Amino acid sequence: MIGSLLLQSWQAQVRSPFWERGLVVNILLGLLALYLLANFLFAGYFLDVILQNSVPDEHPITVLSGIFFFTWIAGLLFRFLMQSFPVIDIQPYLLLPVKRSKLFHYLLFRSVFNVVNLFPLVFILPFTFKVVSTEYGAVAQLAWIVSVMCLALFNNFVGFYLKRQFNMSPFAILGAFVLLCGIAYMDTQEWLPLSDAFANAFMAILANPVLSLIPVALVVLAYQLPFRALRSNAYLDAVEGRKGRVESTQGIAALRRLGMAGQFVQMELLQIARNKRPKTMLLMAVLILFYPFFSLEYLENGESFSMVFLFTLMATTFPMATYGQFLIAWESSFFNMLMARRVPLMEYMKGKYYLFTLFNVAAFCVCLLYGLADIRMIPIVVVSFLVNMGITAYIILFLSTYNSRPVNPEKSAFMNWEGVGASQFLLVLPAFFLPVVIHLLLQWILGWQWGLAVLGMIGIVGILLHRPIMQAIVRQLSRRKYDLIDAYKQEV
Repeated sequence: MIGSLLLQSWQAQVRSPFWERGLVVNILLGLLALYLLANFLFAGYFLDVILQNSVPDEHPITVLSGIFFFTWIAGLLFRFLMQSFPVIDIQPYLLLPVKRSKLFHYLLFRSVFNVVNLFPLVFILPFTFKVVSTEYGAVAQLAWIVSVMCLALFNNFVGFYLKRQFNMSPFAILGAFVLLCGIAYMDTQEWLPLSDAFANAFMAILANPVLSLIPVALVVLAYQLPFRALRSNAYLDAVEGRKGRVESTQGIAALRRLGMAGQFVQMELLQIARNKRPKTMLLMAVLILFYPFFSLEYLENGESFSMVFLFTLMATTFPMATYGQFLIAWESSFFNMLMARRVPLMEYMKGKYYLFTLFNVAAFCVCLLYGLADIRMIPIVVVSFLVNMGITAYIILFLSTYNSRPVNPEKSAFMNWEGVGASQFLLVLPAFFLPVVIHLLLQWILGWQWGLAVLGMIGIVGILLHRPIMQAIVRQLSRRKYDLIDAYKQEV
């Protein structure tokens, strides 16, 4: 049964019209995965030399065993952030005479065949053949490999479980991850030396390979967590995780003053609040607001002001760019209905610009706090805001007219390449790198202060030319809207 479900899943993927349309992206992702695997294999072969040079007083196996503690925490965080929870894949089978336990086993078994699970194996295989087998023998080598892979599978299933619990109780799970980060910090300060315990455990497995059954038992227990969560919640009315709620029809008073454009802003905000993918992407964008903190040392040393500007620009731009990369595609399921109504395209696009203004003002207010650490951060934040409002926002609006790939906002955001096309990759260049390159050139010619001043003036000019620029974008949407309507007829 599980094999049949896996086959049907593969057939559904390759027969989808988006498989051929996204073939180039799939090939690039496959090449990227192969490249990373090759790097891991190469690094694993020279790992003993690297560890010996880094920690010459300890044996490489002991050092690597201690590092496993930090890879375990980092891997668990990575799984939680990047691993999808594809419960919706079994939704069509819930009405069929198929045992639900089979469906749940299929989901969990399918999660094992993930390229991420290959990285630990590829990384340690050369090391085990080169070092472990020569010192401890083939049996101990096999037990050590099994233990490391069990660590990866443990993270796989626990991350699967946490993903489900995050949808139900986000604050509890965020608290758990703060606890994990705290444990890692206490280990680095030697207040709670868990890395030493990890090292001793893996060394004990080498001395007595039978102990490798303990990690296997832990994987079995971890498997039960998502299995029981699925069995308790996977019903047609629970798959989406929706709760009954009463919505106010009056909306936000401040937005009503903006007329029809304000109604579009309110529609966007409601879509963000109700759907997983845009909400999660914006929550992840909040983390980027801490980027300027890591650039403060450049200001203290008086070095690389363009790097400080890049970090600040990323922090202020990321919320807008994250949501804006699928700007019109978010509405792909009802875009044809929207265009069939008497909707002024100018008001439609102005609503999206006002939404960007909201994102930028929020990021601007947060980043201004960095001025408390260094007063020179304030003009950098101000110029970043002006560049976003006078340049980047218009570029994102223009490129959104080429988002011809429909997007289902109800799906998870992580490891979800739905809607990704060339326009998303092109967005990175003008949004982040073009202003930084301009500032770098102006800094070299005039100095960093004049570089910021010129960029700020360009942003102000863009804001003053708001109406003609928006009219040009609306004309572009008028030319492209029928192509978008035709493209969005494809089922997501």
